[in-house]
Amino acid sequence: MKHYILLFLLLAGGQLQAQRVLRLDECRNMALEYNKNLKKAALDKQKAVAGQKEARTAYMPAIDASGTATFMPTLDAIEIPGFHLPAADADGNITGDSEAYFPGLSLDTERLRLYQAQLAMTVPIYAGSQIRYANKMADHGVSIAEQAYALESDQVIQTTDEAYWQIISLRENLKVAHSYVAMLDSLEGQLSDMYELGLAPKSEQLKVTVQKNDAELALLKANNGLKILKMHLCQIIGLPLDTDVELPLEFKQDVELPDMTNAWTIASQNRKELQIMEDQLAIAGYQKKTTAAQYRPTVGAQISYGYIDIPNFNEGQWNTTIAGQVSVPVFHWGEKKHKLTSAQMDLEKAQLDLENSREMIQLEVQQLVVQVQESYETILLQQKACTEATESLEEVKASYDAGLNSTTDLLNAQASWQQAQANLIEALTAYEIAQTAYQKGIGMLNVNKGER
Repeated sequence: MKHYILLFLLLAGGQLQAQRVLRLDECRNMALEYNKNLKKAALDKQKAVAGQKEARTAYMPAIDASGTATFMPTLDAIEIPGFHLPAADADGNITGDSEAYFPGLSLDTERLRLYQAQLAMTVPIYAGSQIRYANKMADHGVSIAEQAYALESDQVIQTTDEAYWQIISLRENLKVAHSYVAMLDSLEGQLSDMYELGLAPKSEQLKVTVQKNDAELALLKANNGLKILKMHLCQIIGLPLDTDVELPLEFKQDVELPDMTNAWTIASQNRKELQIMEDQLAIAGYQKKTTAAQYRPTVGAQISYGYIDIPNFNEGQWNTTIAGQVSVPVFHWGEKKHKLTSAQMDLEKAQLDLENSREMIQLEVQQLVVQVQESYETILLQQKACTEATESLEEVKASYDAGLNSTTDLLNAQASWQQAQANLIEALTAYEIAQTAYQKGIGMLNVNKGER
């Protein structure tokens, strides 16, 4: 007996451990921590910051060290033959050979060796503002990566919200379905008793039985659907798929329509896509300036300290060298003009993309406003329909008990009640999802990410 009790406690403990009660804000935070695409966006942001720091280093002097060891084992000896030195008159004209004789020279270069080392510092003095433009573009690159990360965060939150509210929707529909099956079960029992007493034909009971079987089948499918939806949510937030999640949030019946009069104004200031395109437009402008800067003079300086040693020929010595360089583009066959034209076309394309995106996002925001308004009005209509369906069911049931309505009338009233409840749940779900989509559409979803 003790073994059975222990086994029961272990199984119950495992079930309790596997169950997780999760609020909407918890699911959002877990999804943000787990999502792979968001982690990739975070890496892109780190990469952009690294590129920004790299661009800053172009202002700094570059210090390089180099060393060379050269060995030429088969170099032929250098032979200079002897000769008489030339003679010249007072005016410097060569008149022939003199008596002076140069005996010649032989340099043994076999196994010649050369050792050289140098430490050099190069300083960019003027590069036509190319370094400054590169840093500006790197700054905008960081901004683009940050906005892309925020945009991906919004998408993760929206996906999480949709999965969350779909579970709640199906859970509430299951409650309605259970109530509907209970109604049919009660009616079936009542008709069975009446049939036994000879007060109702068997066909009346069978009508209810068929309806009940259909309702139980729909209930079975709904339960399986709920399991799948929970698995989907677990996959989004990074939990094992077999985790039994419990969502405590309920639908708010007394919904309020939010103030959406300034929706486009808010969206134009906060939409990440627009901010990304504004940064891209700025980068295109700096790319054009960089193209022009490539054809300006560049000035640089270098100071080096080096050592050179050629054994048997020259004693090793240290030397300091200071050098400056000026490069001035003179003539490139119209290359600058063509490059500037190409850069200008890219700039104009970026401007057109921004304007087109503004128009499309403005249209999208207006559509989202309409969807929120429509879902809100649908809730009001469905609440009224539920009230009427409940009153109708009570009236038909009372008439049925009095023998004034048929079984079919009662079944139809019960089905209408269930459909009205399901329609209300669908409207409430659509409203919550539309709210999330609207907040994302105006660029405020990640700002207002607390639980509603």
